[in-house]
Amino acid sequence: MEFAAPIDRIWQITKDIEQAAAVGEWEKAAELANERSPLLMSLSAKQTGAALEVLKQVHAIDARIAAEAESAQSTLSAEYRSAMQATRNVNQYQRVAQF
Repeated sequence: MEFAAPIDRIWQITKDIEQAAAVGEWEKAAELANERSPLLMSLSAKQTGAALEVLKQVHAIDARIAAEAESAQSTLSAEYRSAMQATRNVNQYQRVAQF
């Protein structure tokens, strides 16, 4: 079996991360990022122009995903706070209703 060049594999994993993030599969995105990290770290400083372009695109995608992750985290935090407040309200109603 022939393996793709590291830059090709990095690109494919990045696109997979992008897809996972797009559908809210953050755990999968994190797993893929962990898989990709050693490949990125193994690259030498000398890269072809084409490889550098791919790496710039990877960086841009990563920046977008990071912004999406921050937004998703804020949304989930707000939903959590709202759910916790609703739970407190229900508990308070139940205490009052018992009297």
